[in-house]
Amino acid sequence: MIGNPLYRDTVTVIDLERGEDERGNETWAETERTVSGCNMQPMSSTEVIEGKAQVITRMRLAGPPDMGLTATSRVRHAGVTYEVDGRPGVHHSYGAVLDHTEAILMEVTG
Repeated sequence: MIGNPLYRDTVTVIDLERGEDERGNETWAETERTVSGCNMQPMSSTEVIEGKAQVITRMRLAGPPDMGLTATSRVRHAGVTYEVDGRPGVHHSYGAVLDHTEAILMEVTG
């Protein structure tokens, strides 16, 4: 069987996990996991100059339907860490042939 050449990217998903310390205070810890079978595509890059230069870059991520991406996840690809912009969607298809997770990712610099 030939794999889909469009899903050849591997990303690192960074999730925030809620916990408690010994005094009952809320804590947050980052956990990282590698997800293969993804596709990263550039969408747009905008430069804003209002007092300081800022660049906003958006990417479209398509990945496995069970990748567990959430609105609070971050994604690292090719050395760049992106925020998930909004809520990721899990798309289902007839016969599960085209099932996938899709999300818009955003990086803001400057």
